[in-house]
Amino acid sequence: MPIYSIRGIDVDFPFEAYPSQIIYMDRVIESLQNKCHALLESPTGTGKTLCLLCATLAWRKSLGSFSTRKDRNNSEFPWTDSDEQVSQSVGGGGFPTIVYASRTHSQLRQVIKELKRCSYRPKMLVLGSREQLCVNEEVNSLRGKALTNACQYLCKKRGKRQCNHFNRVPDYLKHNPHIGDEPVDIEDLVNIGKDSGPCPYYITREIHKDVDILFAPYNYLISNAYRKYLKVNWNNSVLIFDEAHNLESLCADSASFDLPSVLLSACISEAQECVELASARRGSLNDGSMNPENFAILKGLLLKLQELISKVPIPKREEGFTKPGPYIYEMLKSLNITHETAPKLIGTVEEAAMLLDEEKQRTATNAGSKLEIIVDMLKLIFRENGSNHADVYRVHVQELEQNSTDVIKGKVSRTLSWWCFNPGITMQDIAKKGVGSIILTSGTLSPMDSLAQELKLDFPVRLENPHVISSTQLWAGVVSTGPSGCVLNSSYRHRDVPEYKQELGNAIVNFSRVVPDGLLIFFPSYYLMDRCIAFWKDGCHRNSMTIWERICKLKKPVIEPKDSSLFPAAMQDFSEKLQDRSISGAVFFAVCRGKVSEGLDFADGAGRAVVITGLPYARVTDPRVKLKREFLDEQSQFADVKFPRSTLLSGSMWYSQEAARAVNQAIGRVIRHRHDYGAIIFCDDRFEQPSQQSKISLWIRPYVKCYSRYGEVIADLARFFRSERSNCPARLVTEQENNLVSTTLLPKESTKDAPTPTSGNSYVMKVGVARNELSRLEAFPPANRASASEHDGNSVKWKGLTILQRKGKMPRIVKGDVMQACSSRKTKLVDLNDEDTLVERKCEVVDLECDNCEKQNCETEKFASSTCFNTMGLVKKRKVPESQGSASSSVSKEKGNGGADNKEASASAFLSQVKEKLNTEEYNKFIGYMQALKKKELKLANVIQSIVQLFCGTERDHLLMGFRDFVPAKYRPAYEQCIITRKREA
Repeated sequence: MPIYSIRGIDVDFPFEAYPSQIIYMDRVIESLQNKCHALLESPTGTGKTLCLLCATLAWRKSLGSFSTRKDRNNSEFPWTDSDEQVSQSVGGGGFPTIVYASRTHSQLRQVIKELKRCSYRPKMLVLGSREQLCVNEEVNSLRGKALTNACQYLCKKRGKRQCNHFNRVPDYLKHNPHIGDEPVDIEDLVNIGKDSGPCPYYITREIHKDVDILFAPYNYLISNAYRKYLKVNWNNSVLIFDEAHNLESLCADSASFDLPSVLLSACISEAQECVELASARRGSLNDGSMNPENFAILKGLLLKLQELISKVPIPKREEGFTKPGPYIYEMLKSLNITHETAPKLIGTVEEAAMLLDEEKQRTATNAGSKLEIIVDMLKLIFRENGSNHADVYRVHVQELEQNSTDVIKGKVSRTLSWWCFNPGITMQDIAKKGVGSIILTSGTLSPMDSLAQELKLDFPVRLENPHVISSTQLWAGVVSTGPSGCVLNSSYRHRDVPEYKQELGNAIVNFSRVVPDGLLIFFPSYYLMDRCIAFWKDGCHRNSMTIWERICKLKKPVIEPKDSSLFPAAMQDFSEKLQDRSISGAVFFAVCRGKVSEGLDFADGAGRAVVITGLPYARVTDPRVKLKREFLDEQSQFADVKFPRSTLLSGSMWYSQEAARAVNQAIGRVIRHRHDYGAIIFCDDRFEQPSQQSKISLWIRPYVKCYSRYGEVIADLARFFRSERSNCPARLVTEQENNLVSTTLLPKESTKDAPTPTSGNSYVMKVGVARNELSRLEAFPPANRASASEHDGNSVKWKGLTILQRKGKMPRIVKGDVMQACSSRKTKLVDLNDEDTLVERKCEVVDLECDNCEKQNCETEKFASSTCFNTMGLVKKRKVPESQGSASSSVSKEKGNGGADNKEASASAFLSQVKEKLNTEEYNKFIGYMQALKKKELKLANVIQSIVQLFCGTERDHLLMGFRDFVPAKYRPAYEQCIITRKREA
């Protein structure tokens, strides 16, 4: 692995790094060395996670060796029975602890995969909740506080009911001090618990005190309650927030609460239930540990709070009732709830919740206690540091629409809210613990000035990295008019006009025709998406087919559901429709700020184009949005030393930037790695405005072109995809090859547009001219290349691939053996399931100066079809002695060998027979199945079944037998069984 010296730190990187990656690692190390905070923006696909890990761990290693469990005295474990009493000791050898946080465990799983690619092996651990880690079948079906209480009850070691998993933890850790020395994920920890018996949750509770790097979801840092349980030495520690584009809103949400009437009513009912349970225990079991009178007082307070909320004057329902943040103390004081009485009340509520959980466990009820919200609410209001934080809050009471039951009962449905409008409160609390550096990174952090103001921290180190793709890999355009010339504008004034919806629908029909594979359509809101789709399905149009029917004819549709529980099914549906070769792909109708736009990977064919149908402004009449704008306008009236008044964030600036960030997140779905290509289509004339374009991510701006005529858009798009699809075969390599060797060939003449290592799974190789616009780092060698390319005159040889270099042209495959049953070398064919085998491509010739598009497309299709039988182009690097070769073992001979010649002739003849016997549609399906097999989009078993279905029929039996010769020996029994089954069914 290459080693780079950056600011005096030797960074061991898995590949030869690109200039943009070196700059990124330089900023990371600058932040760590200077103990300051950093904002680092780098587009998806630039390898920022790998760079972040390598740079941070290299800096940590420069301070001293990583921690190991072996250095500790394993004979003594400060083990206790409850979470609150876990040992306060802190390990790590006195060196700073690194805490790496991301939004979800699925994102952390990808980060740990990147860690495995590094050479660094720090002591590490992933934190998870009991819901994710509990292996006790008696309680792991519970959720929330109910699971916590049940777990703590079983771990108290009293009575017959105990958790054996908990009891096995100390002995397991004593005999397995290596846990965390190698990267482990949540699934690995759960498997340890299932296989060996110890509780994974309490393993993490013990080990996390002594790690070098700790991985955790955001809430472990943002939530004050979770943060208290972390036994981390915060002094000089390093906090990394990955995917931090929504960090400010998450911080504000974690410091706020909403208490709707229905939830408050449920709490009152639970308090009454506690009174009855405590009275029954006192009478029958002589258990006086819980006083029913305390629960009766709790019920009375909740009833008074409900009455107080119902009597709040609300002149206009749409505006609600609003007061400054400190007003919450006046409301609660009338109920005799103050800083002095709140701790006792919190204790009573926690006792009530535990009593309910014990009863629900006894009766096998999984529902958690609603009283938890009261505990969280009181802890948020009555913080340890007094009430000074209340100034950045607003009290709001909103009256909701009444349902028929509430009208009959005369009830008023209201929600009491206490909203925080300064997300910096959370970040400042963290910084006050003595943290050395806080690093925020994402693909969409800009504009950084406003983000820094929101978080109330100084970020002296900042970076807006360019993308590593070339200019030919991205098409970006503003489409201001539709096919008939009608203006596309989704603002409030136009969105419900039939002409607009008609024009947008017709535009999407044309995009569906031009864009291959997956197409993502993002709407500003669910409301607009639902209205447009309903309009398109309406048959009252001049055309014989509705717009929706025309879309479905070109691509199969999937609609993002509002219910998050239905989202996995929608994603599965989209994936299956993409693999359907009978149609040209699928289209996903989604919403900005929805699940599709956040953190999902639509790499390669899953997302060839993104259409933005408008600007996703929040509803201006939303009380929270309105109060946030008012709060910022008030704050902007006061100049600050760090931020001059001219640069302070106003309410309108924040409102506009929030919409821009949502757009940038959505368009980030299209380019997911360095070899990906795709289009970004802005279908709203407001994107023509310089003020709107300035908010688009920096790396996209140079590519954006404004079109005045719709016909030019379709022509340019078609030309773009025709060019990129013709280049695609020259870029395809396997995951093993991508990890093994260079995936970019850099001609001597230039070093611009150099791509970067991807953090994905299996990607493609870009062959051609590579340059980078960062002039001061142009002298760096080609990235991700394990060894130098072999230059020979006007050609480059790499892993058996010959490239003819001619400046200024993209590579085109112009010649190759179109169909071979085996390689012409003395090598053994790769097993289709052998993912660990290092592989290389057979010799092909690539021409960089091929202008005959029609001829080229033919050659490309011809090459693609040649890859059909057992992915011919992949052969093992390890040679096999000739003595091991035989006709049945698929070992190829030298070119002069007659057996190999016969095989090649037979393969060519068989392909001709297939084309002769199948009609055009069936032949295209056949080629599609073979390409899908090569790309691993379909399983071999499915391909075999599909081929048998195609070849079963009159006068086609010889095709069934002929194809058998190209099926690997280990799969022939399955193939033959499939033939028998099919004939029996026929």
